[in-house]
Amino acid sequence: MLKRILLLFFLVISLQAENRKTTLVLPWKHQFQFAGYYVAKEMGYYAEAGLDIAIKEYDLKRDNTKVVSLNKYEFGVGHSSLILDRLNKYPNIILLNAIFQSSPTVLLALKNSNIHTISDIAGKTVMMSKDQAHTASINAMLYSEGLAQNSFHVVDTSFTPNDLIQKNSDLMFSYSSNEPYLLEQKGIEYIQFNPKDYGYNFYSDILFTSTTMLKKEPLIVDAFVAASLKGWNYAFTHIDKSVEIILQHYNTQNKSKGALLYEAKVLKKLAFIEGVKFGSINPIRVNEIATTYKLLGLVSNPQQIDFNSFIYQTAYDDDSFNYDFIFSSYFQFFIVSIMLIVFLSFYFKHRVDLLLKKKTEELNLKNQIFDQNVCSSRTDINGIITYVSTAYCNLSGFSRDEFIGKTHSFLKDKHTSNESYKELWMSISSGHTWRGEFKNLKKDSTPYWVNIIISPVIDKRGTIISYESIVQDVSLKKVLEGFNEKLTKEVDKQTLKLKKLSITDKLTGAYNRLKLDEVIESNYQYYEEFNENFALILLDIDHFKLVNDEHGHLIGDEILKGVVKCIQESIRSTDTLGRWGGEEFMIICPNSDEKIAFSVAQNIRIKIQNCKFPRVKQITISGGVTDIYANKDVDSMINSADEALYRAKNSQRNIIKGRKID
Repeated sequence: MLKRILLLFFLVISLQAENRKTTLVLPWKHQFQFAGYYVAKEMGYYAEAGLDIAIKEYDLKRDNTKVVSLNKYEFGVGHSSLILDRLNKYPNIILLNAIFQSSPTVLLALKNSNIHTISDIAGKTVMMSKDQAHTASINAMLYSEGLAQNSFHVVDTSFTPNDLIQKNSDLMFSYSSNEPYLLEQKGIEYIQFNPKDYGYNFYSDILFTSTTMLKKEPLIVDAFVAASLKGWNYAFTHIDKSVEIILQHYNTQNKSKGALLYEAKVLKKLAFIEGVKFGSINPIRVNEIATTYKLLGLVSNPQQIDFNSFIYQTAYDDDSFNYDFIFSSYFQFFIVSIMLIVFLSFYFKHRVDLLLKKKTEELNLKNQIFDQNVCSSRTDINGIITYVSTAYCNLSGFSRDEFIGKTHSFLKDKHTSNESYKELWMSISSGHTWRGEFKNLKKDSTPYWVNIIISPVIDKRGTIISYESIVQDVSLKKVLEGFNEKLTKEVDKQTLKLKKLSITDKLTGAYNRLKLDEVIESNYQYYEEFNENFALILLDIDHFKLVNDEHGHLIGDEILKGVVKCIQESIRSTDTLGRWGGEEFMIICPNSDEKIAFSVAQNIRIKIQNCKFPRVKQITISGGVTDIYANKDVDSMINSADEALYRAKNSQRNIIKGRKID
């Protein structure tokens, strides 16, 4: 009550003072997806709450979570990936409400593509972001159906279904509120794969802020949330008016009225779920989503989060609903209909009994087949086993009597953590299906792996009365996965080794000419695109032939290795050293002109002049330098450096020459 009074006081004072300037950042461009915020601004709901709101649409260069976390902006709209951000990077963000209880993200395919089930996606091209945080629900859906990431080809999305029509891609990451409309307008039939249908029901369009903002200005947060929800309720109850507001003030994508109306119709179904308060966030669902991110390997900081404190409880409790019970002729019609149904039920009872007997016999036969071939079990609400199939007994080696009355934990391997069972129980006890893998032990102590699906059995009153599980032996799959992991690591190791050998001079350990050509070309492309200068240094060991003739090639090789070591100690970390040929070496200096390169070369010359080498009193070098600004292309640049080196060799040696500098 005190908090409400303070909030009311703040709102009254705000009417007499200048409105608080506040910014909301969006995760995409303007469309009906954010209509509630536009309505709250244009209808004056924010102004009534003492707020002057600036709404910023999507910017590729802006990380919304980061800027809100750092308090550059006050509020943001994000997706369920905010949970991952909280776990990995930004522990000071807090969720305010979720406009959509289910995400509109789906996989979209044309009906004529012969893709009818998830398994048909194997070997297909999927157009979607490679950011796994953004596509987690899609990836989880695919993985749960046995599709690993390497079983289909991912390409960058163009955000348009034209690539599906032109057969450039088989499927695309889509919003059910946008791309399907474009296909319907063209009369093209399509099919959607929704992660929600496979048990991965993520929130979408979550309003969030920082804990700093909440601590310093809680009343502003309350006022913003209340005005935003008011705007959303108006937007969904006055869709035509809301669409007109977007067309007049926010239509940066030039969407048609039909497209916006279609989007509104789809999103309304995702926002309003029977029995769920509009905008609410359930901490149990948040934990389930976090668990999905962990199973996908996206959580880098496996910390424990108090999900209740992660979700803000606003001062505005919507407890003012009035329930009016209306009795009319419809009720009388309902009573008459019930009486007619009861009368007809006696007429059909005999026929139904006969049909029921036949179906019961068929069901008993199916149950027998199921019992013999499918590993399954049933427990009470405390996890005590009350039924186990014959197939499960055969797999584990335990008899049915040895199962009944125990919990499944008597099967578990000693290395299986209790934390795994805690997550399992948190999921199923909240009414959700749990999927996962466990390592169990047979009666003879032989280990085996199982994939388990556990679902709660709920009665008509919504009470959990038991749990049923389906178990699949995946021991062979685990063995193959382990072998594949070892093989992959070894292949990666050998590939890295071969790659290093292919670009390295075997004698000196410096880069070879192949790598030098690659680095020169890279710097030249950067020069063409951004006009950034870079320089070349060509170095040649003076009188090296005499060294070989007088001391032999073994000493000559040691001299070459010693020169490389001296050069590496003298150049900058951004410079690239390679053996150009024989006793010649090249150094590529990015973001440098001839003057800088000349200075680097002089340092090298002095370093080598003062280095000690085996059986040779002194080694000196000569060099030539140039930069790309002084040349028209790479070939002329190399020739220019070579000419400068030639002038150095034909003068006094032990000297550096440049095109402009001597």
